[in-house]
Amino acid sequence: MRSERLWILLLTLTAFCAGLAAGVLLSFRQRPQESGPFPAFEARMTQAFDLEPERLRNLRYILQDYEEKIESLKDRNIDALSSELVQLGLDHRQLIRTWVVPEHRLQEYDLWVEGLPVLSIGSQPQ
Repeated sequence: MRSERLWILLLTLTAFCAGLAAGVLLSFRQRPQESGPFPAFEARMTQAFDLEPERLRNLRYILQDYEEKIESLKDRNIDALSSELVQLGLDHRQLIRTWVVPEHRLQEYDLWVEGLPVLSIGSQPQ
């Protein structure tokens, strides 16, 4: 009788550990990868404009390029280069407008970058 209880206990413990490990692995896969200073911007763009996978890849590429150029400017005197930094931001904003935002949503994007709220087609004000 003792051996049956031992095997049942061992099976229960094994099933529990397997479930725990699977839960941990699934939570890592579902968690958004937060690398760089732009994950919140990427999430807001994706949510606001319902980006397709190709447009999302374009956005990530543009944001990565922008981050690299900002890092290269950090090595130099930022105060003297503030106009260059502003121009860099405007150039990358235009790249996002051209390569990421769908054509039929450009007006919404223009409002969004000016700080005005944008509602997706399916969303309603609360």
